[in-house]
Amino acid sequence: MKKEISESRKNTLDKLYNAFRIVSDGSYVYVCDMKYDYSRWTEEAVQYFDLPGEYMYQAGDIWEEHIHPEDRKSYHDSIQAIFAGTDKGHDMQYRAKDRLGRYVVCTCRGTVLWDEDGNPDYFVGSIQNHGELNSVDSLTGFQNQYGLFDHLKVLYSKKARANIMMLGIGHFSTINEMWGYEFGNIVIHKVVKILKTEFRNEGVLYRADGVRFVLLTRTLSIEELEKRYEVLNKLICEKLEVDGYHPNLLVYGSAMEIDTFDISPQAMFSCLNYAYNISKENNGEFHIFRDEIDEHRHNLLELINVVRKSIENDCSGFILFYQPIMDARTQRLRGSEALLRWENPEYGMVPPGKFIPIIENDPAFVRLGEWILQKALEDSKPLLKEYPDFELNVNVAFEQLRRDSFVDMVKRCLKNTGYPPENLCLEITERCKLMDLNRLSGILSELRAMGVSFALDDFGTGYSSINILNQLKCELVKIDKVFVDGITENSKNVKLIRIINNLADIYGSRVCVEGIETDLQSKIIKECGVDSLQGYYFSKPVSLQKFISMFLPQESSVMA
Repeated sequence: MKKEISESRKNTLDKLYNAFRIVSDGSYVYVCDMKYDYSRWTEEAVQYFDLPGEYMYQAGDIWEEHIHPEDRKSYHDSIQAIFAGTDKGHDMQYRAKDRLGRYVVCTCRGTVLWDEDGNPDYFVGSIQNHGELNSVDSLTGFQNQYGLFDHLKVLYSKKARANIMMLGIGHFSTINEMWGYEFGNIVIHKVVKILKTEFRNEGVLYRADGVRFVLLTRTLSIEELEKRYEVLNKLICEKLEVDGYHPNLLVYGSAMEIDTFDISPQAMFSCLNYAYNISKENNGEFHIFRDEIDEHRHNLLELINVVRKSIENDCSGFILFYQPIMDARTQRLRGSEALLRWENPEYGMVPPGKFIPIIENDPAFVRLGEWILQKALEDSKPLLKEYPDFELNVNVAFEQLRRDSFVDMVKRCLKNTGYPPENLCLEITERCKLMDLNRLSGILSELRAMGVSFALDDFGTGYSSINILNQLKCELVKIDKVFVDGITENSKNVKLIRIINNLADIYGSRVCVEGIETDLQSKIIKECGVDSLQGYYFSKPVSLQKFISMFLPQESSVMA
């Protein structure tokens, strides 16, 4: 729990801020009370970088989220040394992300003011904004993603219809590992040459990130883009050659129409990313994102746009429901899974399956993911008194795990809430299994050292495999409900659950079976020797108040 700053200390902070503001000479000014980790920042910086406010607790952690991943470690180490009293200040340059998602170069200079006892008291300084980074990618000569969004803003302002296609190269990390980065750069140059030839005078090409490229065109239809994709597939996968060697490449692709201008370009790009990931999951089959209208006449694109705005507005409208996880032997509460819902006056209560698959590809999901974890930890603390072994399960999205700041975020939430790490289990969702397993294993090991455990979700479906179980050493394996459906008539599924349970036991993992809906299913699966059960038979996902009243009846009046 953070210490609330006293009025006298806040007055001193304001006086220091006003003094430094006078001599700031156009730079952003910050003053941090190091005893309370409470800061005041220039209002211009707050607006430019979309910070929570002029006054902030733990501003260093908040600002670190804006810093480019490649620059983040040096900044983090410097701040740690300053707060530890081993450094007197810093003078460094890094890239920071503005409110539009663009990186600007900043020079940050700060110094520590010491109290009478020689302890760090205040950290004061300035940040000079040198402006937006060059929008041209040096390797390909294409404009980068910042240039793409600038182009989209122009199209939106003119309400000019266009089509957009994303194309990416698979198996590229293997090329770099086997042949080196110089060889990989030659491959990229050859891919770029193919793209330039194929789309000459028919659109503008951009390099999004890594080996993903985007075409923005006003001349080619979606159907024509699909045909061009088939041509590109053959040119890149079959005919691309470097020194007589044919790299083993895959091509993934997606496309969508830009014909709706009351949503943000970021929301549109999230939908394009979503379609691209479907192409990856289907071995390169071209996927076209098409807007849908539900039974209430709501457009999917509009929904995603409103959801993004809700995230930006302090995650307003989002709520957590909880579904109990029961001990298979005793039928006593073992834990719960936190499940996200979103409620809006226009859309009503929206289930996660309608927006999570798209929004989890969006950088905005990182903010939502932290909100989910922090809220779930706070909500679950009352249950620990009655159930000391209570285990809270929280799903983790791919967009969170791929960020360098993920481990620090988890640590921050645990520290803020005082929730014991050993009572937290993070569930790895399907897309997380697409990450480099060595990197993912390193992330898990760092948090596991604190006591946090991990669950491998939907085992037996999609990308789940024995290799993943062996490499990640997850403490819990969750068997998907597809194995439970029809189990009373199909003895093969019972055998499969027994086999998975025995397999998990070899690797030291417990097993939870999801989708239990009847007493008979519960009894059959209990005989398989699994550790825990989850499903509608015990309870649907319910609000926190309902969950508390179910398992802590004496607390229900307090929660009301």
